[in-house]
Amino acid sequence: MSRVNVYTNAGGGVESVNADARQAGKVTEVKRDVNDIRSEILSLKIMVQAMMEIMNERGIETEAVNARIEEIMTRPETFVPTTRLSKPCPKCGRIIMDNGNTPLMGSCLYCGEEVKFVPLFETGSEA
Repeated sequence: MSRVNVYTNAGGGVESVNADARQAGKVTEVKRDVNDIRSEILSLKIMVQAMMEIMNERGIETEAVNARIEEIMTRPETFVPTTRLSKPCPKCGRIIMDNGNTPLMGSCLYCGEEVKFVPLFETGSEA
C-alpha cells in the first residue's frame, strides 16, 4: 500500500500511521537506553581491569577480592541509578553529554570537539 493510499483510506489509515510513528519513537528510545547500558558496562570493565592489574602488582590475592565482594553484597545499601555522563568542553566550555551511540565518547554541539569520558571511581562513604 502506498503512502498516498494510507492517508486517503477511510480514516483508519491515518491512525495506523500515528501508531507506527509512536512505535518508531519507542524503538529509538530503547536503542538509546541500550547504548547507555553498553557505555556503562564498558566503563565498568575498564575500571575493573585497572583495579585487578593494580591489585596483582601489589600482591593482593583473588580470594581477598572475592571475600570483599561477598561482604559488600550483604550490606543493606542500594545503588543510586546513574545518569548520562557530562562535562565541560575543553575547547569552548559548553556542557557535553556522552552521545550514547559510541561508548564513553561525546562531541560538542557548538565547536565539534571530541571528548572521551574516562571512567573514574567515585568516593563513597565507608560502612
